[in-house]
Amino acid sequence: MSGLSELTNRGSYALAPELVLTPEGALSDMVVQVRDGEIVQVGPRGLVAAGTAVVDLPERAIVPGFIDAHTHLGQAFGKAITGGEPAQIWRRIWTPMEGSYDAETVYVSAKWMFLEALRGGFTGIVNFAVLDGEKAAALHQAATDVGIRLVSATGAALPVDGTRQPSPCDIAKAIDGALKQAEAHIATCKGQPLITPSLCVPAVQSAPGEMLRALSDYAAAHDVLFQIHTNEHHVEVHWSVCTHGKRPLEYFADHGAVGPHTLHHHCTLVTDREIEILRETRSAVSYNPLASAWKGDRIAPALGFAARGVRFGIGTDSTRSDALRLLESAETAQRFSQGMQNADFSCGAAWTWIDAATRGSADAAGLGEHRMRACGYGMSAIYTPLWVDPPMFYEGNSQLMEAGNTFFLHMILANSDTGRAMTLGHSVLITESGCDRLSRSSLDLVIK
Repeated sequence: MSGLSELTNRGSYALAPELVLTPEGALSDMVVQVRDGEIVQVGPRGLVAAGTAVVDLPERAIVPGFIDAHTHLGQAFGKAITGGEPAQIWRRIWTPMEGSYDAETVYVSAKWMFLEALRGGFTGIVNFAVLDGEKAAALHQAATDVGIRLVSATGAALPVDGTRQPSPCDIAKAIDGALKQAEAHIATCKGQPLITPSLCVPAVQSAPGEMLRALSDYAAAHDVLFQIHTNEHHVEVHWSVCTHGKRPLEYFADHGAVGPHTLHHHCTLVTDREIEILRETRSAVSYNPLASAWKGDRIAPALGFAARGVRFGIGTDSTRSDALRLLESAETAQRFSQGMQNADFSCGAAWTWIDAATRGSADAAGLGEHRMRACGYGMSAIYTPLWVDPPMFYEGNSQLMEAGNTFFLHMILANSDTGRAMTLGHSVLITESGCDRLSRSSLDLVIK
């Protein structure tokens, strides 16, 4: 493996493991091609350009980087004292402990958990914390030093479940402060390549409806993620029903805190109607099976989410950052919570969890732009298209079309309601003066 570290300093090379995990399964005789530090192609070994250095990795596999859709990076120092605590452990341990941190403590705790995450197969982290100023800067520095992608949050918490309820003046002042903090946070994050900004409110007991709407609307307007803990504990649900006459997710829907820009953590106690709210609004969920298990919470109906088209990823919620253990826990939890009561022997659905922990978590975390989305199928592609073949078309690609390049250009029109689709396309050869059409068939639409 010593040769691998030397190759990574080169502009272009290819990794050839025994197996590569792809959407079509674990395939052999595949390579991962890297150019200037980015993966540009995954495909058959025969497509490697002549002269490209190839590193053989026998008895090894390459899998996509996993993304932890929910964690609390400040909880590294409290893991040893969590045993036997009630589900709402945050009241007695997490809030007081993290409230005592200075910037240095934030840095050390985050770096510790980032290194654990990388060792466990995670390349991206969605953090939940209301941080700003020096503490946020320390968090971002830790992510940059380790080289891991981070969704960093700030927001507001205005407790509304105490003996003193905030006045309209208190609420307006808190919203104004939160929005100014959000503006500064977004500006700071967007100047750092590994950091993606997000906004958050801890839970239904932490914000009046006006604050929920203000922060959610601000996040949507600035195309950033809005995070909130949703329907996790019985205490939370009971309080919401008694106070608002609505369950938490229903209350969030009434105040605009749902939609494609929102990520709802846990959702362990959701009704059929609430699952429909998630589906209809395209809201995303983080499924945290390990955390639910040690807290003694109910397990979220993740298979139900998948069956009904609810967007969801998988998170650790600060439990051990081991991606493979997390996938095993996700499957085991569904078997025990749903499979046994329904005699559903196929409920493990292992592939569901791999997809949720990679593509699903990227989508839920608002990191879809960092997945390779390109057009440029090879001239001999196997359908469903096995792999894209560079040069490719995608936003921001600096590679120029050159004479001799061939492209397959096509457009797909789909009707998701009927499940029908059509496509028109043709292959072209780039020449010095333009392009020559290689396809023989007409592009005229044939109606039968």
